[in-house]
Parts: sequence; structure tokens; C-alpha cells
Amino acid sequence: MRRFMLIIMLVLAAAASSAAQDSAPASATVVTLGEAVLRMPADRATITVSTETRADTAQDAQTRGNLAMKAVQEAVDRLNVAGSQFMTTGLYLSPDYVFTNNQRTMRGYVGRHTITIRVDDVSRAGEVLAAVVTAGATNVSGIAFSRRDRQTLEQQALKQAVQVARARADALAAGAGRVVDRIVRIAEEQVASERPMNVAGQAGMISESVTVSGVPVASGEVEVRARVVLTALIK
Repeated sequence: MRRFMLIIMLVLAAAASSAAQDSAPASATVVTLGEAVLRMPADRATITVSTETRADTAQDAQTRGNLAMKAVQEAVDRLNVAGSQFMTTGLYLSPDYVFTNNQRTMRGYVGRHTITIRVDDVSRAGEVLAAVVTAGATNVSGIAFSRRDRQTLEQQALKQAVQVARARADALAAGAGRVVDRIVRIAEEQVASERPMNVAGQAGMISESVTVSGVPVASGEVEVRARVVLTALIK
């Protein structure tokens, strides 16, 4: 009997302890969002160009394509632009057909060779464009601007975002007559960390433009963003 009563008392004590914990006030927290944006002039340009050649045989089409692209690369090399590098991004060789009265007739082969050109002197991007077109590039499919120190800028933006989030947490706590006790969690939210800005036409922004042989290029600015969510205990 005594053993039975002891078990009941232990069960009641555990239940009372659990109820006391449930009724205890939870620690007060604040959750804030911090954002930071860095805008810096672009210091790198990436230009994508192609050559297209046709011939009666596949071998001739490929040979002509190789010679055409070699001429394009040599034209850029002669400019001695800082940091210029080439990377092949596409090779295409296929039969070339013409359709007449719903009839398909093969007239030879067509070859396309695509490269990207990295230029670390954005002030000469227009000069590079003019040179590749003069040398025989048949297509310019894009030019993008970026920053060589992107990783450093991302880290700076993250630090600023955390500072903003902490300042907001302090303001929320002060508004409630409290102070931040400690930070318990900081999480980074994924955002587009870097994007070239087309500053032409945006009020209050001035773009750096270069015109060489009739090719105007506006390098503009690169925007690096960071966003964090901060959770802090207040007391």
C-alpha cells in the first residue's frame, strides 16, 4: 500500500512541475530584417560574339569558321586591353538547307563559333566591340558588366545588413521598454547578390559612356545586395 501511495505522489509531483513550466512566461524575442545595397562602378566587361561561315563541305565550313574566329581573337589581342581573355562557349556545325515550294534542298554546311571575351578595362569595351565586328564577327549577342572583387563586396554588404538588423532590434526593444539581451540566431536570405545596373535613363544616376568607332557602351554600376533575418532575446 505504501509503495502504491509513493508512486501516486511521484506522478502528481511530475505533473505539477510540468504545469509550472507551461505556465512560466516564455522568453520574449524580436525578429528583424536587415538589408544592405552596395553600388559600385563596373570594372569588368564580358562580351559574347560569334562568327558564322558556310561552305559546300563540313570540313571547309569548319576551317573557315576557325580562321574567322582566329581573326577576331587576333584583333582583340592587338588592342592590348588589360585582362582580356577568351573562352569558347559554343561550337555548331550542321547541314544548311533551303526550302523552296515545300521542298528541302541541302546547299552545304553552316558553322558557328561563339566565344566570350573578358575585358578588365571597361573604358575600352566599345573599342573591343568595334574591333571584333571589323575583324569578321557576325553576331554580338550580349555584353555584361561585373566586379572583380564581388566576394569582398558581398561580405561588406552582409556586415551592413547585420548592423541594420541589430539596430532595428534595439529600436523594437526600446519601444517596449526593454533592451536586447543577446542574439540567438542570424540567417542569411538568398537574394540576387550582384547584378549590373542599366543606369541610362534612371533619374539621379550618371553612367560612364564610351564611344569608339560608333560603338557607344555605358558601363554603369554593379549592385550587390544582402539580406539577413536576426532573432534576439530581450529583457
